[in-house]
Amino acid sequence: MKPLKNILILLCSLLMLAASCKKEKSKNPIDDLPPATQTGANTFGCLINGEIWKPKGGLLDRTLDLSYDPGYMGGTFNVIANRFLSQGVSERITIASYNLQSTGSFVISKNKVGINFRKSDCAYLSDEVDNIQSGILIITRLDLQAKIISGTFNFKLEKTGCPTIIATEGRFDLPIE
Repeated sequence: MKPLKNILILLCSLLMLAASCKKEKSKNPIDDLPPATQTGANTFGCLINGEIWKPKGGLLDRTLDLSYDPGYMGGTFNVIANRFLSQGVSERITIASYNLQSTGSFVISKNKVGINFRKSDCAYLSDEVDNIQSGILIITRLDLQAKIISGTFNFKLEKTGCPTIIATEGRFDLPIE
């Protein structure tokens, strides 16, 4: 019986040693974002202050919406991404621009490309005086034949009385309907 007891003690010791040596892999949150594609995959996502932000909702919730009108104001672009959380709480990112007719980089400012972001008790609206916006929108594909618009973005929003919002690694790939 003593050899069996020694074997069990040895096995338990080895298991405890293995458990204490096991390191947690640091997971990169970017891995959980949708890939930056250009196929009309109907995707949107970014990191907000380092945390994953993707549209989310129930069966009947409209989580992602794109409108693009090439004939109005030189090409108007508007994407709305909603994240419906528990008990009526929701968040929304809106990226809007006019005079957008081709691929390229566009500076986020109140004059051309605006960002609206709603979270909890704070609304960062592009037309508010105390809202400071900076960042860039890059349209990587604007294909009216295939009806696809894709791009990447990052932005920083600051507003008195609200936390600073920093969006990084933003990407979208949407069909034009």
